[in-house]
Formats: sequence, C-alpha cells, structure tokens
Amino acid sequence: MTILSSKHFPRKTIKRFELLPSTNDFASKWCQSDDLPPEGSMVIAENQTHGKGQTGNFWESEANCNLTFSMIYYPQFLPLEQLFALNMIASLAVWKSIAPLSLTNLAIKWPNDILINHQKVAGILIRNSLAGKNLATTIIGIGLNVNQVVFPQGIPNATSLQLASNHPIDKEELLHRIIQYFETYYVNLRAGEYATIKQQYLEQLYLKNQVSTFSRKGDIPFQGKIVGIKDSGHLQIATQGIIEDFDFQEIKFL
Repeated sequence: MTILSSKHFPRKTIKRFELLPSTNDFASKWCQSDDLPPEGSMVIAENQTHGKGQTGNFWESEANCNLTFSMIYYPQFLPLEQLFALNMIASLAVWKSIAPLSLTNLAIKWPNDILINHQKVAGILIRNSLAGKNLATTIIGIGLNVNQVVFPQGIPNATSLQLASNHPIDKEELLHRIIQYFETYYVNLRAGEYATIKQQYLEQLYLKNQVSTFSRKGDIPFQGKIVGIKDSGHLQIATQGIIEDFDFQEIKFL
C-alpha cells in the first residue's frame, strides 16, 4: 500500500482495493464502525463496479485506467448555510490538478463536474451527515477519467485526460496532486477564506456570463445567463430581466 504523505493530516489511513462496488459506500460504513477513520482518510479502488453519480446516476469506469476514490473529513467548523463550499473546494482541487496539462476549455460545470471542451472528464459526489444541527462527516467521492480511451455508447459526452492530451497520464502522481490541493483548500476554508474560494470557483464556472439554453422542470427550455452561485449552492441565472435561483434537480443544461 502506498502511503500518501500529508502535512495537514499525518494520521490519515488509506485503504486500497483492486475491486470495490463503491468507494463512497465503503467509506460510509467505515465511518459508522467502531474503527473511526482519522480525518483525511481515503478509500481507493482500481476497479469500482457500482460507482454513484449525481441524481441516482452511475459512474462508469474501466478497471485500472482511472481514479475512483473517496475522502473522509469532519468539517464541524463549516456553517450549514455554507455547505456548498465542500463542492467548490473538491471541484477546484481536481481542476487545479489537471490545469497544467493545458487542456482545451477546461471548466467546472455546476455543481461539481469537470469538463474539457464541453465533455465530462470528472464527477464528484458528496455525502454529508449531521449531528443535530451541525455538520459531522463529509465523504467526497471523485471519479476522474484518466487513461480510458473507449466509452460505452450510452455516455457519448465523456472524455479522458489521455484522449484530451494525446498521451497517457501517471495516475499516482495525479492522485497526489489532487489530495494536496484539496487539503490546502480545506485548511484555507477552515481558516475562513470562504470568499476567496468562491471567487476562484466562479472564475472557472462553465458558461458563466454566456447566453445559453437550459430547461426547467417539465422540460421547458429557456435562455439565460449564469451570473453567480448563492452560498446555499443555488445556481443564479439571469433571464428576461430577473435573476432566478435553481437547485440541483430544478434545471438541466441543454
């Protein structure tokens, strides 16, 4: 087992598996066990067979080609009204880790997908648990297409870092970068740098300030312009002279 060094979380435990249905499910059960994982601990799978995505979707990943892992943190310091900050720092960590590859149109699609030239290369699924009215545990699952070059026909909008850069990528080195960036962002968030993090997130937001087509509930299309994100995580779209707020399942990108 390779130990990922960490100056911020030196006690963290890393569990690696060749085969696992879901790293998020394993991490969740781990957090409910008597052997509570130290903050910053991780679950990594070379082959994840039942990875989960947003809104009940599944994350398809070819064995031994990609990164599929979950991280465990205890952000009790974070007010519930700023819960979306976890999405922001996870997205930024992935974005910043692959930005040196000089990829075309690299962006963060709200709430936390990573796109290269309008195609999805990474997805993030966050599972939070509360203790009373306070945030207790967060499990951050990340799926990143690294060296996969063929995708099932049912997911035509997918790409990988190898496809986008025309050369294979060192997965372990990339994993180290993601963790280092995430831990730095997490420590900064704990230090109260919420506004700076939000500004960085907005700077990389897909379609921000561009007139685009969306659909609201009922598959009703409309045109609007993304202008911001509320602290609650709601997407703000300017349309017909007003700004509307949308939750995760209230809008689709067309």
